[in-house]
Amino acid sequence: MRRPDDIRPGRPRGRLKSAVAPPGRISLARALSKFGVCSRKEAARWIAAGRVSVGGALARSADLWIDPRRDRVTVDGRVVGDDPERIVVAFHKPAGLLTTRVDPGERPTIYDALGTLGAWVFPVGRLDRETSGLLILTNDHRLGHRLTDPEHHVPKTYHARIAGVPEPGGLRALREGVTLPDGALTRPARVRLLGAARDGTSWIEIVLTEGRNRQVRRMCASIGHEVRELVRVAIGGLELGELRPGAWRRLEADEVDRLDGLRLPP
Repeated sequence: MRRPDDIRPGRPRGRLKSAVAPPGRISLARALSKFGVCSRKEAARWIAAGRVSVGGALARSADLWIDPRRDRVTVDGRVVGDDPERIVVAFHKPAGLLTTRVDPGERPTIYDALGTLGAWVFPVGRLDRETSGLLILTNDHRLGHRLTDPEHHVPKTYHARIAGVPEPGGLRALREGVTLPDGALTRPARVRLLGAARDGTSWIEIVLTEGRNRQVRRMCASIGHEVRELVRVAIGGLELGELRPGAWRRLEADEVDRLDGLRLPP
């Protein structure tokens, strides 16, 4: 007979899956994210849809423990994993494309423009739908983390065309940090006025070392200026240059090395 001490209120019957991963194993959803295939959230949807197999067997759970170094994982019949050949791509994202692999509303995404790449890569950070400019894609999750982790202080340079011409006090506020509607205080930024146009707009340059959602747009709105056009022109020392909208190129080894070594002091 089971003792009362063995029965715990609210504890489900049956065997529970351990919350601690066995040595050398990670969840299937996390593995797909680390491979650069998709986000964990997307992985769960793909697994539920029957698109993922492990060792030739259809995967049933995103929480399945796997050994990413040994288990053969396929998505839509294609093998994925920690590719020994590191791929790093610079892409000029046009306005109007979503920075996601699949959109439930079937709107165009960056992968529609990357169809000829022929490799699994994921975007390092995001650009919102109406923002254009430099986007790095890679299959190296370590490089992706290094470039997006705020603690590494990697600068991202944006050129924004805004309504009106900002006052010196407004530019100073952007440099020192502004409070966004959600209460977050932005980090100090490098900001300068590039010039004014005859149509009543002006261009400013903003260099950030963090990547909050729609940050440049919200920062400009906080000082009373709507962003009409936004382009990311550089990440670290890598510039957009003459890369035309919708085009991409693989980075040279020395360019990747420079991205690898990026870390600026606070």
